[in-house]
Amino acid sequence: MSVRTRLAHVLVAIYPPSFRHRYGDELTALVEDAGPSWRDSVDLALGVGRAWVAPVFGGSALEQRRSRLQTTTTTVLGTWCASLLAAAAFSKAVDDPPLPGLHGVALTAYDIGTVVVEATAAAVLLAGFAFWLTVIVPALRARRRDVALPALAPALIVGVWLGITGLVALLAEHIVRRRSIALSWPRGALTLTVLLVWVAITVVCAAGCAASAAVALRRAYVEVTRLRVSTFVAGLATVGIAAQAAASVVCLATLLRARDVGGVGPREGFFSAGSVVVVVVVTAIAGVSAVRGLGALRPGPGKPLGHTT
Repeated sequence: MSVRTRLAHVLVAIYPPSFRHRYGDELTALVEDAGPSWRDSVDLALGVGRAWVAPVFGGSALEQRRSRLQTTTTTVLGTWCASLLAAAAFSKAVDDPPLPGLHGVALTAYDIGTVVVEATAAAVLLAGFAFWLTVIVPALRARRRDVALPALAPALIVGVWLGITGLVALLAEHIVRRRSIALSWPRGALTLTVLLVWVAITVVCAAGCAASAAVALRRAYVEVTRLRVSTFVAGLATVGIAAQAAASVVCLATLLRARDVGGVGPREGFFSAGSVVVVVVVTAIAGVSAVRGLGALRPGPGKPLGHTT
């Protein structure tokens, strides 16, 4: 198999699930028969972008509404997981140890953001657990392994992550002394390597939780009535993500202006600014998806539901 054919298969694989369900086999067969050129690969890549941003749902009006609500639920879940990672990185950058400028407006914004993250997490986890029961219980009764396995996967992933985090914490106790990391060889290199690996594992675990939940939800074929509740919760989570983004922006902007008391160093600035960029981007994605999902809750046939973001 040539490099271009492999690339084409990868591009087909990252199309949205709804698109792959309807056209995946045909597109894969076309790729294998035609032997795509680099130009065809570019067209496929552009098609992936269009499919994620503005594809058209198929089926009846009811099925389109169900697909829209399901997509909003899974999209906001993924963005919420990303916002949690961004919140953790931002907290580590500005409050561990606290920066000299973290007082007044900056501290107030930081505290508000922390409360918002915790409240949003509590609401999402409680509502998510109740919704998870409506998926996993029927799947276990019907012996639907295709649904039960991805539905149970997040618990396993979180357990593995907690175990790895515990090992990293034990290692840090032996390497990190008096809250300062030894930068000399080999401790400094080992510490940096462990930290980077742990961060990568954390990102993969968060993505795995969101992806497995999305797979379970799609395979379970949840009714519109239940998806209405999850969409409403997704709307509330979006408000929480937006409030977290606003608080982070205010906190970082205030810290950057406080140069007379130390302000933000290069390392803290990199991680805090990166976290703010991530949470602002996911706020935009969640906001668009939530608006479309809540719009689909309106009674009546309405307009065709043609977006999946």
